[in-house]
Amino acid sequence: MNNLSVTAKNLDRILQIAYTVFCALAIASIVGVVLIVLAYVFRWDPNMIGTGYATFDVGFLEVEVAQQYAPDAWFVLAQIAFTLAVCCGLFYTIGRCIAYVREILQPMIDGKPFDSIVSKNLKKLATLSICLGILWNFIILAEQIVSVFLFDLPGLLISEKITHVNAQIQVDLAFVVYWAILTLLSYVFRYGEQLQQLADETL
Repeated sequence: MNNLSVTAKNLDRILQIAYTVFCALAIASIVGVVLIVLAYVFRWDPNMIGTGYATFDVGFLEVEVAQQYAPDAWFVLAQIAFTLAVCCGLFYTIGRCIAYVREILQPMIDGKPFDSIVSKNLKKLATLSICLGILWNFIILAEQIVSVFLFDLPGLLISEKITHVNAQIQVDLAFVVYWAILTLLSYVFRYGEQLQQLADETL
């Protein structure tokens, strides 16, 4: 039990640092969105904010489009603003997850691994895993849509050597597995709490 308490304390310190980092990332994302909105309202030159508006990634490839075929910089900035806004929600949700995990660690630090807060917070983490999965898929879909429609990737690739390009929009459903695991763990710990309570009443 002493080893469990020491390990939980060390994890809590690491998670405290991680929480600060994700809060800073969330704030930085908001600042990025505000900067893009101000640039659009006051009609700043998009190159004042960044560069590479004619460049996008396809897997491990980085593709640079000729200037005459590149999309309007403001459309690219709109997609970046959307991604940053979603990232802000993602970082905020991760911060909440970290806070719940730290609450789970507290009873373990005190040598009470079957405290009632453990199963409750595991249930909350299961719900947040669904939120994280949805937000992450928004980011993935935004990148895919930009590549296919904004940059017209099929049109860029079709030539004498490539006669057809089929875009398959994909989503990541791994979060469903995480939700199931966390939900199962919450029931396991709730059962452990009941056994602990029976043992305490017997004593």
